[in-house]
Order: sequence, then structure tokens, then C-alpha cells
Amino acid sequence: MMKITLAQIEIDDNDFTKNAEKIVHIIETHTHSNIILFPELAVTGFPTADNLEDKFTQSQDAFERICQATLTTQSHILIGQIEQGGTAFYNSAFLIHQGKHQVLHRKAHLWLDDIGLFTQGNRSSLVHILNANVGAQICFDLEFPEGSRALAQQGADLILMPNSNMHPYENTHFILSQARAIENQVFVATCNRVGSGHGGQFAGESLVVSPFGEVLLQMNEEESIQTLQLDMEQVQLSRKDYQYINHQ
Repeated sequence: MMKITLAQIEIDDNDFTKNAEKIVHIIETHTHSNIILFPELAVTGFPTADNLEDKFTQSQDAFERICQATLTTQSHILIGQIEQGGTAFYNSAFLIHQGKHQVLHRKAHLWLDDIGLFTQGNRSSLVHILNANVGAQICFDLEFPEGSRALAQQGADLILMPNSNMHPYENTHFILSQARAIENQVFVATCNRVGSGHGGQFAGESLVVSPFGEVLLQMNEEESIQTLQLDMEQVQLSRKDYQYINHQ
């Protein structure tokens, strides 16, 4: 069984220390979770053209504090954060475990507000956690089937999605989370942020969907931390009679 915690939180776009304190507290109080999933750009909130580089630089201490918090737990943390690669900046999903971090995914489908700020990503790999292959995507990536299919073809059992979905697009992500799970016969977990910011209202409604398309968890619009256990044997059961990824 895989124990996963979704941290659907409100993020302050201008207070990295406050965001880090909240994230660290969640890590320190959910030490029995195998995976803790946070929203997209959870440390910094959304940057603008005027402050992207400053936000990246000024958030490094906060990000390092989050990494240090994982030294006392076995949990794997999946969190959205700005990444710099050379002169480019990426909207990335970082996996943090026992103080070390790696980029698991760079956002491949840039939303309107990402264009001109972030470079389109093409990095998406798997990591092995508790006998399961785990991959990641970010927010708008969910709305295109190719990325999830590529992860499934690599052997993914679980796809984690840091999210920052706003009203009125909550139904889009509700439907497509189920679609990505069914068509790839994998677990899909999306973790959205809540509250206002970046000129809109974040929808919440984080989801966990089984390989059969069953909605195992759906949150509301409020800040909430919820944990559930995933029976990873359901992945192979869903593929017992046929496998979608083997059909062209």
C-alpha cells in the first residue's frame, strides 16, 4: 500500500518564508506518508516578467529549508518550484527525499501566463517508490494526452500533478484526471492550490483517481491536507484483460 498526502494549500505570492513554514510544518506532521504532494510553484507563487529572476534567487533559502526538513523523514516530497538551467527558467516539479532534490518534470505545455517567462520543458522521468514507478506532470500538461501516455509507456504506475487550476476550469481537470487514469491504467493525483492570487481564484478540488477511473478523493475549495492509501495492485488488475498502451 502506498500512503499519499495531498497538501491543498493557500500560497502567498509575495511571502516565501510564510509558504516555506507552512510546507515544512506539513512535512514534519505527516512523516508516515510515503509521498506528500504540493501544488505548482508552491514556494513562490506565480512570477511575472519583472520579478522572475528575483523570485528564483530570493526563494532559494526557503527551498533549502524545505529540503532540510526532509532529513528527518522517509517521505518523498513532490513540489512545484522555479528551476534555473543556464539562462533559462523552467516551471518544474522537484522530488525531494532525505535532503536531496531532483527535477522529475519540467512543464511541457505552457499556459498563457507561462509563455515568455518559462522555457518549455521536455524532461520527464520516473522514480521508484515502494515498488511503484512514479512520474509527474504540471497543471496544463494534464489537458494533453501525450505526456501521460509517454509516462505510462515508460512503466508509470502513478502520475503526480502539482496544479494551479483556476475557476472556471475545475470541471476540465475533474474530467481529464479521470481520462488520463483510465486511458493509461494508472493512478493520477492532482494537488491544486486554493484562495485568490495571480488575478484569479484557484479552484481547489484536488483529486486522486484509480486506474479504473474511480474518484478516490475529491477535495473542496478550502485549504485541506488529506491522506489516503493506494492499493498499487489495482494497476495490474486494471491491465489484466487488456492494456490500452499496447493498442495503436
